[in-house]
Amino acid sequence: MSAFEPSRPGGTAVSMTVSPPPIDEDRLAELQPSPLRFPVVGLGGSAGGLPALLKFFEHMPPAPRMAFVVILHLSPHHESNAAHLLQQVTPMPVTQVTSSVPIEIDHVYVIAPGSDLLMNDGHLQVMPCERSIGRAVAIDVFFRTLAQVHQEKAVCVVLSGTGSDGAVGIARIKAQGGVTLAQPPAEAEHGDMPRAAIATGMVDIVLPVAEMGRRLVELRENAQRIRLPAADDAPVPPLPPRDHAMPAPYQESTLQDIVVLLRVYTRHDFRRYKRGTVLRRIERRLQVNQLPDLESYREFLREHPQEAAPLLQDMLISVTSFFRDADAFELLAREAVPELLRRLPADEPFRVWDAGCATGEETYSLAMLLRDGAEAQGRRLDMQVFATDIDDRALTVARRGVYPSGIAADVPPLRLRRYFTQEQDQYRIQAALREQILFANHNLLHDPPFSRLDLICCRNLLIYLEPSAQVAVLEMFHYAMKPGGYLFLGVSESVDVAGALFDTVDKKNRIYRARGRATFRARPALIAPQPLVLPPAALVADDPERAGGQPARREAWQGPAAQMHLRALQTVAPASVLIDGGHEILHLSPTAGRYMKHAGGVPSNNLLHNVDPELRLELGTALFQAEQSRQRVEARLPRAAADGAAAPLRLVIHPLPASGTAPALMLVCFEEGDASAAGAAPHAEPRESLHQHLLQRAAQEIRQLKINLQDTLERSALSTEELRGANEELQAINEELRSATEELETSKEELQSINEELTTVNQELRMKVEERGQINDDLQNFITASEIATVFVDGNLRIKRFTPQARTLFNLIASDAGRPLLDITHRLHYDALERDAQAVFESLRPIERRVTTDDQRHLLARILPYRTAGDRIEGIVLTFIDITKLRLTEERIRAREAQGSGAWPPAPEQTPPRA
Repeated sequence: MSAFEPSRPGGTAVSMTVSPPPIDEDRLAELQPSPLRFPVVGLGGSAGGLPALLKFFEHMPPAPRMAFVVILHLSPHHESNAAHLLQQVTPMPVTQVTSSVPIEIDHVYVIAPGSDLLMNDGHLQVMPCERSIGRAVAIDVFFRTLAQVHQEKAVCVVLSGTGSDGAVGIARIKAQGGVTLAQPPAEAEHGDMPRAAIATGMVDIVLPVAEMGRRLVELRENAQRIRLPAADDAPVPPLPPRDHAMPAPYQESTLQDIVVLLRVYTRHDFRRYKRGTVLRRIERRLQVNQLPDLESYREFLREHPQEAAPLLQDMLISVTSFFRDADAFELLAREAVPELLRRLPADEPFRVWDAGCATGEETYSLAMLLRDGAEAQGRRLDMQVFATDIDDRALTVARRGVYPSGIAADVPPLRLRRYFTQEQDQYRIQAALREQILFANHNLLHDPPFSRLDLICCRNLLIYLEPSAQVAVLEMFHYAMKPGGYLFLGVSESVDVAGALFDTVDKKNRIYRARGRATFRARPALIAPQPLVLPPAALVADDPERAGGQPARREAWQGPAAQMHLRALQTVAPASVLIDGGHEILHLSPTAGRYMKHAGGVPSNNLLHNVDPELRLELGTALFQAEQSRQRVEARLPRAAADGAAAPLRLVIHPLPASGTAPALMLVCFEEGDASAAGAAPHAEPRESLHQHLLQRAAQEIRQLKINLQDTLERSALSTEELRGANEELQAINEELRSATEELETSKEELQSINEELTTVNQELRMKVEERGQINDDLQNFITASEIATVFVDGNLRIKRFTPQARTLFNLIASDAGRPLLDITHRLHYDALERDAQAVFESLRPIERRVTTDDQRHLLARILPYRTAGDRIEGIVLTFIDITKLRLTEERIRAREAQGSGAWPPAPEQTPPRA
């Protein structure tokens, strides 16, 4: 059974057929890098996207020096006219992609209906779309491949549309160093898709569509001006001569300044991150802000502290997906999870730590995997999953557990139905799974680890750290794991730098097992580093009252004699503890520690929880008496000394008077010495009397508690019966509602998908109708301007249509459409009209004749076949051109010629038919 096929309790596999996702991580890894040197812009849209695209290309310069790929949600049952419509507004060639084509600069490529587009090795590849209705992820699919192949030269634009397609893919574009844009939701005809993209926090630029073309050209031009040091530790390569070119050492200093500024603004230190990673992230910010080099960005960061937030987001790279690297997760479920569950004691929870959890997809994938594994063994799993990251924005997304519909490309359908609830165009993690996960802000490099862990997952985080930091993190992981615990890393990571701590389970999928006991070369710090504190001089300089006032008054306690006096008092004074009214410890004297003994459980500052158990009863009694009388109280008791002899100990409680708003405090002193030397306390009561008073009070409280408990139990039993009956009714109603909801959700998905496709088709048809209307107007004006009488007839010589000039020859009215032409009276001297028409039908060749009319006009009659676009003959066309003036001119010429030759002009003859 595949690890990705959840099973029922008892190990019985659930039979199902799962269609593969359109593009998984394994297929992404197989894609070849693009050799193209120009940007490739992916444009995604759905309902309302076609008008936005037309406006986009209308305002795009004619030669932007980049390529464009248009992804739309098209109906697989209708041909698309989008490429033809886009071609009308841009001089760049527009092609509908139906087979693999190389991407060329200044070209536009449009997706074909019923297919997905992938980018691979500088080519566009077509993949048949086999997804179920309601899960349109064509935009996410292309954005993912575009990011994988074209990396920092990739650009994506999210336009008008319903749903959330594209929201997952833009995160990949940004992680690879590309630029992401979105149309303002208020401008879009349907703002759901841009709104979902912006909500991810991964959109760099939000611009009206008409301004995007100019901005893209500016970004391309700025990318050619960017100059950065080498990404590795090699010397900086020589740069082209520029007036403001910086020498290499100055560039390194500037890079360090940027890292320090980021630490000051955000409290996050990236000095132990790889240099190449930091440079690539800064390069993205240079691109977005249209800056050429590190020096200009450093000044920009100083002048705009708000830029630190997006720079931090780029540094953190909070990008992941469900079941990323599916083969690795399947092997983990098949090899590691069953073994870990078998050796887990029944009374212990299964403890997991997902370090660098980003937005939570990986964490929930692990939780689903463990739940399925436990059910396969028929056991109930008490699971504790700790998910940590330093990106608060990503943690907020993870805690909500709501993801766009694009995750359907990563999550198998059965798990999607089992662990998610669909809400419109989003999926929400079910509460039962969410409640087993704790998301927290935690820095691997500074904060202490969790302990006694069965499984640690830390994928695609170590690759960004320098080797020494990797060693420290791996040692900390080993320290935090149980012996034999499993470590799950990313496909580009390994434990080679700390190989003595782990055994390899599967090198290809990066699964390791911890060796032996946790042995640390250097234990992690248990307390995070203190925040940066400005020196006192800086504080005084920033305080106008201190800077301009009198010098600070010298305290009397600063003298040498006073310090010696204090040390002497600490030597001879008894051990003491200062507590408040709740017995919380406020301060301890240096020697009070020998009377303390910390109890197990949750740490507490309460004195009675921390004092030696031998003293706890007497101390509690004395504190109670002091609280009641607000006077000095003493208690004596024997206590074993270091040599085994009995050493008397006197507990003295001094109630301190309250002053103003300050709370009342008590000083507890531990005095060792001869019990007979000290007189009895003037206000001390006999111990037996005090104990009796305490016992009576406790017994009274216990009786009252029993009465209250009995009353509460009776009410609870009655309420439980009522609630049980109501719960059964609600469960039945809930099952009915759930069934109805699932049916409605399925229908809604289908309708939404069909509506998107129909909207796109409707937009194309509307534009086609407008185009045909324009053509019709042109033809009408052409016919009117030509003044040629034209009659269209079908194969039975029935009138189909005629021009206004035809009414001067035939007695036609508007209602004559459909009548035989030969039934209409006319003014032509053309007896062979019917015979010529039949001849044209038979020979399919045009006939021309010169004919006259009742009013002595001369016409050139032409009869031609009526051909359709499909080359079918569906009638004939009769045109009559007035050649009266031409005929008269010919006669005058002929008369002159006859006069010149002395002969009479020949009589006019009718022109024979010609084919």
